[in-house]
Amino acid sequence: MSAIPTFLRIENVRELGSTAASLASWKSLALLLAVINLKNLPFVWHIRLLYHCVANLRLKPSAPFFPKGRVIVDSKGKPTHPIFVPCAITSRTPLLETDYNLHKSNSTYFADLDVSRTALVTRLYSPGVGIVSKELDQEFLEASQRDGTRPPKRKPIYIALGSVFCSFKREIKPFELYEMHSKVISWDKKWMYILTCFMRPASRKGGEKTLLAVALSKYVVKKGRLTVSPERILRAGGFLPAPPAGSQAKSAPVDSSTETSAIGTPASGEGITATGGVDGSLVREVLKMSDDQIPDREVLAEQQKANSDSWSPDEWTWERIDQERLRGLEVVAGYTDLDNKLYEEWA
Repeated sequence: MSAIPTFLRIENVRELGSTAASLASWKSLALLLAVINLKNLPFVWHIRLLYHCVANLRLKPSAPFFPKGRVIVDSKGKPTHPIFVPCAITSRTPLLETDYNLHKSNSTYFADLDVSRTALVTRLYSPGVGIVSKELDQEFLEASQRDGTRPPKRKPIYIALGSVFCSFKREIKPFELYEMHSKVISWDKKWMYILTCFMRPASRKGGEKTLLAVALSKYVVKKGRLTVSPERILRAGGFLPAPPAGSQAKSAPVDSSTETSAIGTPASGEGITATGGVDGSLVREVLKMSDDQIPDREVLAEQQKANSDSWSPDEWTWERIDQERLRGLEVVAGYTDLDNKLYEEWA
């Protein structure tokens, strides 16, 4: 026995076998499966959404403007207005996101879109959402005093997702790295339209990225059941100049569905009781803010000024911004028309 090497002795071989069996136990395999599918574990989607929401929410006036620390340019590197700057985040496809073809399942694109859009909308709608919410509360109070009625109960303001269109171009393989670039393409009196492109990073420096999928989403802001126009929120947040006197903004057709407002139209007229509404129980609330969650007026005013100082009103006039908005409306015209026609078909 002494001639047999120590590591080949029966006792040691048995110990090695026992150790290997222990490592290959179901607990170890479960842990390994959880690690490589971390993205799909319970509540991870909520954590990702919360992270990008907080990371892009301008809680302090000194917070860097979107995009953080970079020149304000579009996806092609050309200078643009802050509203049209794309927001990019990266992700991978774990095994639990693949289908029977062993590529990213079509349904999982929508969970990624939630995160990508939240990062963009949180940055653009702060502090405008908080400012408009306080303005509307004051306008409702003044209207009730003028009419001699009881002041309405204060309602939270929230951003809701109305619909999503997604077109798949190329497959995304397991564990493959991909980018999601979301940008505002246009808005009308009710909806903000967001374009998201799933991209494969260039294989070499200076190379071209590959388009994997493209999606179009639309958001609406609600104060109770009152619809607030995107223009008012962007202007309140310091992203839009005041429109010239007598200007009339062109908008996409309003949905044919009907809704009555639970509260009156404010004195400003910029909260609209849209003829096409959104049922809060049927949409996903991306950001909901009650009065105690909205910063003080002084903080909101400083954030608004920081946004205003990030672009030049001489270079980006109201007419130039509106021209880009109208160009975007032409791009999404088929999408908006289809939405209306599908509703009419159902109705």
